Amino acid sequence: MPLKKNSLVILREKGFAIAYQHYWWKGLYSAVHVMNAWQSFVNDKGNKIDNGFQVFNTYRLGYHIKLFKDKFFIEPSIAITHRPYHTKMPESFKQLDTKHSKLFFGEPGLHFGYNF
Repeated sequence: MPLKKNSLVILREKGFAIAYQHYWWKGLYSAVHVMNAWQSFVNDKGNKIDNGFQVFNTYRLGYHIKLFKDKFFIEPSIAITHRPYHTKMPESFKQLDTKHSKLFFGEPGLHFGYNF
């Protein structure tokens, strides 16, 4: 079914991720996040069109900065995101998805936290 002008396609995802972070030298780190997601494609009337599944990876390089005697930290970083696997999707959604690359270079990140 072709995408109508001004129609709305909604994608809902549920999943979980596994992450690994390795510190190399004086706060420099790299990380890999692998997320799987079960998808529901919904039309503009709220009706489910189809189901799908994808694997979404993030490859990150950053720096860990300790603050206030190591009680807090910030981690500025840069990442590459990648979708290595995706099931077939509804045609109306595929029209939007094919406009974008499966790889994205240069995603900025800023993680922050508190050490207990």
